[in-house]
Amino acid sequence: MCLVNCPFAAIADKSQIFQLIQAIKRGEEVIACVAPAFVGQYGPDATPAKLKTAMRTLGFADVVEVAIGADLCTVEEANDFLREVPEKIDWMGTSCCPAWSMMAKKLFPQFKDNISMALTPMVITARMVKKDHPNARIVFIGPCAAKKLEANRKSVRSDVDFVLTFEELLGMFDAKEIDFKTLEADPTDGMDEGSGFGRGFAVGGGVAAAVVEAIKHIDPDREILIEYGDGLKECRKMLAMAKAGKRNGYLLEGMGCPGGCVAGAGTLRPVKESTASVERFKNAASSMSTTESPYLGRLKDVEEKC
Repeated sequence: MCLVNCPFAAIADKSQIFQLIQAIKRGEEVIACVAPAFVGQYGPDATPAKLKTAMRTLGFADVVEVAIGADLCTVEEANDFLREVPEKIDWMGTSCCPAWSMMAKKLFPQFKDNISMALTPMVITARMVKKDHPNARIVFIGPCAAKKLEANRKSVRSDVDFVLTFEELLGMFDAKEIDFKTLEADPTDGMDEGSGFGRGFAVGGGVAAAVVEAIKHIDPDREILIEYGDGLKECRKMLAMAKAGKRNGYLLEGMGCPGGCVAGAGTLRPVKESTASVERFKNAASSMSTTESPYLGRLKDVEEKC
């Protein structure tokens, strides 16, 4: 939020764009894992198929939809909730937003075990790609500056070599003079790997909605109470209520940026516009439920924590 709001641009995130470009120029296999918030970021002409073509033009070997990892993260969190709430913990918090999870653990250390241990969509997707392409370099491209810290943390091996924001990727498109209006792409070469609910992770409330939907498939009789913290100020209030014992049995979703990932510091479009784009992308998915992901059998490939 400091990056977004400072009128003097006095603070900036550490960029890895130079290191990424050097890896591509050396001829290394570089595979991009793109967060679902990408849709609409580069204008109405930048369809998923055109985005793939543009990124191959930049030198990326392949482009993978991070909604795959969101699907697997959802199922993991659904199983965690059913197994642990209320038998082991009073409530459970989602894990995908690093700003929220770190704030919860630092300001309310007594709740560190209440935050789900499920790996984030970025890490799950990167580990899957690394398993299939062990010599590849993995770059996560998304809306979030905090993901740069998450990728480097020592507590969990991320398998992510570089993290770029949508804004940094736009710089690469501009340098190559890529025009999405005139760019030709194979319309069948789009992104249709993730479910609708997995794509919905990009918008505030989407993670909790996906977990609840998955739980309905696993245990239809289980009633789930949820609350969504829209920005860190609201997240802190939510945790204060949990500390007072007023959120027992709840699934708490926290998002550091008001509006969700579509409001991240590395985004290019207004939040309302991006939210509408993600909603259309979500509804266009060939499968809506995360429990129908063809990648669920890959969880064993990625679930080790270090």
